[in-house]
Amino acid sequence: MSVSAPERAGAAARGPARHPGLAVTAAAHRFFPTGTARLDNPVDRGYLLDHTGHAGLVLDRAVLEGATGNRFQDMGADLLDRLGPQPATDLMVLAYATPDLLPTTLTAPTLAERLPGRPLLLAVTDQGRSAPFSALALAQSYAHRHGFRRALVLAFDQTVLPYRVPADGPLRLAGDSAAALVLEAVDAGRPDGYQVRQVCGLDPRQAGRALRELAAELDPRGTAALLAGPGLDAGPDAGPEPDPGRPVARRAAAGYPCTAPLSLLAEGLPTGAPVLLAEYDPALGDLSVCRVDPAPAP
Repeated sequence: MSVSAPERAGAAARGPARHPGLAVTAAAHRFFPTGTARLDNPVDRGYLLDHTGHAGLVLDRAVLEGATGNRFQDMGADLLDRLGPQPATDLMVLAYATPDLLPTTLTAPTLAERLPGRPLLLAVTDQGRSAPFSALALAQSYAHRHGFRRALVLAFDQTVLPYRVPADGPLRLAGDSAAALVLEAVDAGRPDGYQVRQVCGLDPRQAGRALRELAAELDPRGTAALLAGPGLDAGPDAGPEPDPGRPVARRAAAGYPCTAPLSLLAEGLPTGAPVLLAEYDPALGDLSVCRVDPAPAP
């Protein structure tokens, strides 16, 4: 299943949960050097010729014939190794803003084979920088509905695109990266360990006010540190930077549209106070904010 239209993804989180909520209990992230997977497989080449033609894109023959890169499944396997042995998992959600290097690779089923529990597999794409936040909201909604006790969210960025796109396009890719979050059920009666809010259709002049409002809603005491994605730094060519109304404690590296916010959590999960992850997609006008609380002691 793919979710391809932004929505008010926090709506499910605002209602009363019938089952234990989810908390973020572990995180992993890695920047990857140039990979070794090639695009010269006849099946992948035929797929790309068909689909890029329908989309009106021009294939770059030099990339098809000589480029190498990282597949999502290889980056995901690396993160699972970093996380260590996994118990039974109910759900795995993939998120990405760029296509996989090899479009015919079955990333989710291949990674699911490494996990006990035969998890349900979902994916979020075509949402730009909103994708990892939508994946978190989707995992939470499914956990509430079905009583899931363990989920994984995996986000990917990869830069080898075999068709011509503007070098200064909205994603401005810098390299290959993957991030993973482990979400586990908390005791019955405890609130969710994270909350997602998303607002769509904002221009940069509206993003600052919307961010301040969502931050105040999610953190009325003002104690949460703000961890900002690079989309909130509008840059000299995109107008003024949205004013979040509070200092930015850490800002993620630019050029990683889907993994940047989650990489900040991998640097260290919150311990004493909550954090606010925030990202704005100036191309789509989507603002996403997620409050992450310290996970309860096991």
